[in-house]
Amino acid sequence: MREPRVIVQGFDRPNIFMGVERFAQEDEKLRALTAAVVEIEKPGIVYVATRRRAELVAEALRAAGVRAEAYHAGRKSAERAAAQQAFMEDATEVMVATTAFGMGIDKPNVRFVFHYDISDSIDSYYQEIGRAGRDGEPAEARLFYRPQDLAIRRFFVGGGQVDADTVAQVADAVADADGPVALAELRDVTGLSETKLMVAVHRLQDAGVVELLPAGEVAPAEIPEDIGAVAEEAVQAQERHRRFERSRLEMMRGYAENRDCRRRFLLNYFGEDLSDPCGYCDNCEAGLVVTPPRGDEPFPVGSHVRHTSWGAGQVMRYEGEKIVVLFDEVGYKTMDAALVVERGLLSRES
Repeated sequence: MREPRVIVQGFDRPNIFMGVERFAQEDEKLRALTAAVVEIEKPGIVYVATRRRAELVAEALRAAGVRAEAYHAGRKSAERAAAQQAFMEDATEVMVATTAFGMGIDKPNVRFVFHYDISDSIDSYYQEIGRAGRDGEPAEARLFYRPQDLAIRRFFVGGGQVDADTVAQVADAVADADGPVALAELRDVTGLSETKLMVAVHRLQDAGVVELLPAGEVAPAEIPEDIGAVAEEAVQAQERHRRFERSRLEMMRGYAENRDCRRRFLLNYFGEDLSDPCGYCDNCEAGLVVTPPRGDEPFPVGSHVRHTSWGAGQVMRYEGEKIVVLFDEVGYKTMDAALVVERGLLSRES
């Protein structure tokens, strides 16, 4: 490029107020969200985890006099397009949506993004709340948190698992076929459900054993001599990925239950330092935040380290006397900083 204009920005969105409300009962949470939506300036977005909840919450909001629409993958494409257009034109005040809604949406006057269900990771949550206040005016991001809601996210993370025998069975079926084989034929040969078959195919595709063609057929890429060993490695990779995703969900739980400055938590997660409290989150407003003393951190935020068992990682943040590290293989781990130093569990990477 000749004379490119380079723009580098941080992750902070200082015009978005951040808050979390905690609940014990589902009906209590629904009433609180409905009341909050009725009261707040609109338009806005409410994110939910499932299609059923999208319909349930949208119905509750409409009953309270809010022009709300449900948006999820279960609706016909024409219905989704019409709902999105109505929201963009402010005919719909609130979009109640699964994560099927949002990518490519650039509506500058969204005044709030509420989460009725907890996101699967900080990455997802930050992306979703970032759709609020793009005009630079004040906006609000609020999570309506019920600890039991973590179960549905854990279910999503744990779903789609297959064992080595199943992966090997699919690999053998592809190898025995005369050229590319249709997925329907593979289901007949293996007797597997569509879900398990697709998981096994994707595991084999990740391992470079098969190729999923644009027409939906599966073709052998390079069938190894020891299919069993490849299948076992594919399953181990699957398990590593599952542990990593579970660790990301635990970081999201940490945000929901955090008693420190929420903006500092988010920015630290993305490797940015915020030494002073933001003053624009619920914890700061409640006077819960205390600026921690600096200079007693054994490993700087952002530094690369190696654990004696978990391998290479990067220091993401400190939570009081605890250090949070993102490891390449096992995801996020929270450890006692003093114990780490005492036992030499971490070393600096050059």
